[in-house]
Amino acid sequence: MKKETLSKEAKRRVRRLQITSIISLAIVMMLIFRAKDFVTAVFSKSDSYEIRLEEESDTEGRQQIYRLYKNGERMRDIDYNRYAVTDEKGNQDVRYCVLMEEAKNLSYAILLGAMLIIAIVVAAASADGTPFTKKNAKRIRWIGVLQFGLAIIPGLVWFLMCFVRFEYVSIKLTLTPLYMFGIGIAIMILAQVFDHGVRLQEDVDSIA
Repeated sequence: MKKETLSKEAKRRVRRLQITSIISLAIVMMLIFRAKDFVTAVFSKSDSYEIRLEEESDTEGRQQIYRLYKNGERMRDIDYNRYAVTDEKGNQDVRYCVLMEEAKNLSYAILLGAMLIIAIVVAAASADGTPFTKKNAKRIRWIGVLQFGLAIIPGLVWFLMCFVRFEYVSIKLTLTPLYMFGIGIAIMILAQVFDHGVRLQEDVDSIA
């Protein structure tokens, strides 16, 4: 009976390890692809990018869409206002705008990847016992800090790069950073709950 229990526990550990490995690999792949896109933009030629205004039919009629092309191949639909910035001579630099977007996306991916990795560590550390430990509370607090960074840093990277290269900086305000701040506050509250859980766990252990 004891061997059977140990065997089941071993299988659970192997399953958790497999799931953790798959998620970790997915995070690494995400970061590699983002880094690859950034490096590609760095070494691309200025004349390899082109913005085209195209029309597309949908259920509501025809709409105009700006699309980004590289060497004649379609990349993605874009917000033209983010590519319409000019330098002091009135010139656009589509390649540099692409570089700004890729730098922003890479910083976002790095922060998100770090958050997911810490979350995996918390889950792994909680699997064989109580989740209410000082280390887990600290880890969750770090997730909250990274969430605040997620609300600020990607946009700040784009802004600073735009400020260095172009004369005018166009900023489009959205509610997304506020939502991210709200999530960050919620995570910090959760960290406080974990701190309280740690104290309760220590009281239980001292009684036992």
